[in-house]
Amino acid sequence: MEAIERYTVSQDWITLLLVLAFVLLVVAKYVFTQRFSHFTMLFATDKYLLLKGKDPNLFHPFNILFFVINVISVGLFIYVFYLTFVEVVPERPKILFLRIITAYTAFVLLKFSLEKIIADVVSVNQKMNYYLFYKLSYRNFISLALLPVCIFLIYVLEPTKTLLFVVLGIILLMNFITLLSVFRKNSQYIFNNWFYFILYLCALEIGPYYILYKTVTSLQGE
Repeated sequence: MEAIERYTVSQDWITLLLVLAFVLLVVAKYVFTQRFSHFTMLFATDKYLLLKGKDPNLFHPFNILFFVINVISVGLFIYVFYLTFVEVVPERPKILFLRIITAYTAFVLLKFSLEKIIADVVSVNQKMNYYLFYKLSYRNFISLALLPVCIFLIYVLEPTKTLLFVVLGIILLMNFITLLSVFRKNSQYIFNNWFYFILYLCALEIGPYYILYKTVTSLQGE
């Protein structure tokens, strides 16, 4: 039987990151018990959104805790994805991971800031806050579900290109379903403001990801 070559890098720092993520989960569960309970049922019921979405606090400590978990989870997935597609193992994997999470965090925060600025300009702050809270909640939940997937890809399973594309496809599908859901629930408001909706969709939901895709592909071609 022919041996399968697999990248070998120290995983001690990855273990520490995962421990940090689980510590943050424990803190969120015991400090915000009721909120955590409703949040974990997000895909089963709208109770969390109905209770917390009336006056969404995007900078609530609970959201901040889960955003950190989001960064760790997504960062690890991108890191595994990168290692699977490159032939040479990076000499400084921790620096590579730091660059990944820095770029991801900057992208998310910049997009969030632009959405808030546009909401101020067109005077739709209340609707935009709910929309951002809705997206933030579902994406934090998706990143939480991604965490055990990262653990299996790092410690148990052999990450293949096909498997990673399947996982990526599921993540994109879940994000697409999330957007469709919020658009459906606000269909009347969107219909009455269709011009702003199309402008927002092109500028902030399609544009940033297209620019990111072109940037990454251009860097790969160099």
